[in-house]
Amino acid sequence: MWLQEMPRRQARMLRGAAARHPAAAADVDYPDWYFKRWHFLPEGYLSERSVAWYDRVIRRVYWAGDEGQAVRVLARWLERSGARRVLETAPGPGRLLAALRQRLPQVEFRGVELSPYFVAASRRRLGEGAVVHGDARELSKVAGVFDAVIGAHYVGHVPPGERGRAFAAMATAARPGGLVITVEHRWHRWPAAEGLRLAGRRGLGFSEIRCYRRTAGKGGSHDDAGS
Repeated sequence: MWLQEMPRRQARMLRGAAARHPAAAADVDYPDWYFKRWHFLPEGYLSERSVAWYDRVIRRVYWAGDEGQAVRVLARWLERSGARRVLETAPGPGRLLAALRQRLPQVEFRGVELSPYFVAASRRRLGEGAVVHGDARELSKVAGVFDAVIGAHYVGHVPPGERGRAFAAMATAARPGGLVITVEHRWHRWPAAEGLRLAGRRGLGFSEIRCYRRTAGKGGSHDDAGS
């Protein structure tokens, strides 16, 4: 949408500022499409001001009052699966991770986030080391490491041409037999579930929670085990 397009000069300035941010990792690059006024935030996800506004307002709009219910469903699924290491992709300010950690203190929760400003906000909430700066579309370094990988309002909010890559990266980070769990608005078109089997789904207002199990073959079969 043209109202969200960012002038090139502003994008260059924000790229430079992000690279100098204390939470930024030296080897992290940003795709050109990331420099956008997401949800009409003045600097997209690349300023303290935008992150604060997202945390206070935009996040609430995404969840439409269903965040608490989502936490209960996710915690129940994770507990039933026996997960001990869980990764959230694009955790933003870290509220979902914090709520899940409070319910499941025995689980090790981690996050990978592209905005260094969100990384800093997450670390203030969760502590140092809980969230790392990185591109969640690139998870080969942690292939098969996690018992469950969560993407809440993440895959469906990247450009359509990037959704398959983002979803595949989540599956890569999950161990064989592990879970890949998504929360997305119902109207988003969804990429193919390669190597994943749908194990459960739950309606959640304007959104839907889907739980996939990583398999050796291709996804596509349904098993409504989650509720």
